[in-house]
Amino acid sequence: MIQNFKLLEKNNLTENVYEMLFQSENKIVMKPGQFITFLLDKIWWRAYSILKIEWDKILLIIKKREKIEWWRWWSILICDLNIWETLRWVWPAWHFLLAENNKNKLFIWTGTGFVPLWNQIQWVLELKQDANIKLLFWVRESKDLFYEKEIAKLKNDNKSFDYDIYLSKCDKEWYNKWYTTNYLTKDNCSQFEEFYICWAPAMIESSVKILKDLWIDETNIYFEKY
Repeated sequence: MIQNFKLLEKNNLTENVYEMLFQSENKIVMKPGQFITFLLDKIWWRAYSILKIEWDKILLIIKKREKIEWWRWWSILICDLNIWETLRWVWPAWHFLLAENNKNKLFIWTGTGFVPLWNQIQWVLELKQDANIKLLFWVRESKDLFYEKEIAKLKNDNKSFDYDIYLSKCDKEWYNKWYTTNYLTKDNCSQFEEFYICWAPAMIESSVKILKDLWIDETNIYFEKY
């Protein structure tokens, strides 16, 4: 079903990452990990993962790409929207879904790949699944970080949740240096039964290979390539 989507709020999380709150014409129904699809200029479409839904309101986090990346023009169009402007969109879809069970889960993301995993983590906690969950978050520099306070609060409020932040250009001593793949050792991974990854294709393939080399069953590895 195609509906109109009205922008209610827009906030800068970093220099080029925006938190955007939209309102739909009707109540939105989704499964944890799904995305919505914007319909642009009649023939173009662009999917964005869902951070949070409350009835007819939907929260997204979108990275505004450089203008020289002409094939990413849609992110500029969306991020430059003014309050009350509208776009057309299609209902939530896709198969990168949270398995509703009590297995311990490791979530791995980079940049705005954070969005579907954050949504899934919220569902794990809201469903009160008896599972330990850990989040690995990677960006290049500390200036690229966002939702750090929200993540810290989540850990403070939930004993079953933990996280590590990795920076490839580490400029603060309290962060981990390099990449989340550094965490993927036999001892660390043995604590988890399911793995959720949202990343660029090459990085996902690297992570999946490491997990398989550690004898992780591929049926317990879920991923979405950005």
